[in-house]
Amino acid sequence: MRLNLNPPTGAGPLRFGMPLAEATEVASAWGDVKVGEPVPGRTAFKVLIAHPECEVVLLADDGKSLTAIEAWRFENAEADVRVEFNGLDIFRTPARELIQRIGEAGHEGDTDDEVAVFPDLALLLSRETSREVPLDPHDGLPVHVHYALAAPSGYFD
Repeated sequence: MRLNLNPPTGAGPLRFGMPLAEATEVASAWGDVKVGEPVPGRTAFKVLIAHPECEVVLLADDGKSLTAIEAWRFENAEADVRVEFNGLDIFRTPARELIQRIGEAGHEGDTDDEVAVFPDLALLLSRETSREVPLDPHDGLPVHVHYALAAPSGYFD
């Protein structure tokens, strides 16, 4: 599976604002679909695409259209999965290098210890994980990003 995150437009063939049913149909080619139910009193819900090696989550804040896409890192380092942003492999490039290269490309980021948010890109990268993973000797955090969220412009405002 190959998925190119292209915030604030979408990811791969998915475009923010497209009907969620259509986005779910397109993403079903990547794995098993599990549609969540909205919490009573709220319209927002999630659609989980369970690929054998990773997970992609489609978010519908309004209950009707695609408002964000989450991608979760695989456990198998040899997984045939590539999630990219501007040619960078989000889950295989060391997080410190990834964040640095995005910054060098002119994008300002709020880089908390474990989470980096690039509001102008509507991109969030998180190193938070409960798994046992290699740690970066420079900062003691996981070496790689474990979760990425791409969204439309203004999502983090």
